[in-house]
Amino acid sequence: ETLEHYPNAKVIEGDVMEVDLARLIQEEFPDMRVYVCANLPYYITSPVIMRLLEQRLPVESVTVMVQKEAADRICALPGTRESGAVSVAVRYYADPEPLFRVSRGSFLPAPKVDSAVIRLRIRKEPCVHVDDEPLFFSLVRASFGQRRKTLCNAAATGLGVSKEQLIKWMKQSGIPTQIRAEAMTMEQFATLSNQIFAARKEDLHGQ
Repeated sequence: ETLEHYPNAKVIEGDVMEVDLARLIQEEFPDMRVYVCANLPYYITSPVIMRLLEQRLPVESVTVMVQKEAADRICALPGTRESGAVSVAVRYYADPEPLFRVSRGSFLPAPKVDSAVIRLRIRKEPCVHVDDEPLFFSLVRASFGQRRKTLCNAAATGLGVSKEQLIKWMKQSGIPTQIRAEAMTMEQFATLSNQIFAARKEDLHGQ
């Protein structure tokens, strides 16, 4: 009813986690620059953002309102205390930028949390080169899985390898063995991931 007088607006009912977004964009916006803008449900912020990024859709940018804490984590620079697995994953695909805060008092009824609007400018190419993307993201998730532990302890468990083996790969990559995930840069994650990939590939050929 709100949009019925606007011929340039079209409502498509569906679940963003199930809709074929690539096909939708191809059918609805042929030969057009596409921008995503949304007020995301806060309980599913990261899954929606990662789906938009991982599918490598023909999208220029993603501008969304999310919970303030989620915005801080998403936009945090890897290698800083505020960073997490989502910080690394998002920055791999996009350049995140905080735009402005939205106080809880802006809504009626007021929620219990403040919000923020952020923009993710989609990169044409990932910001670092990795030889195996699934391995790279597995390493990142495992590294942040136990934030209080050093990376070699947390990631070894998550990757299913011995701590000694992971320390060997870290040394070969020039990464301090006592480093924590939050102190790792994008380049260090990529270097370690590529080292692990090369070592596993060599083991397979050796067999």
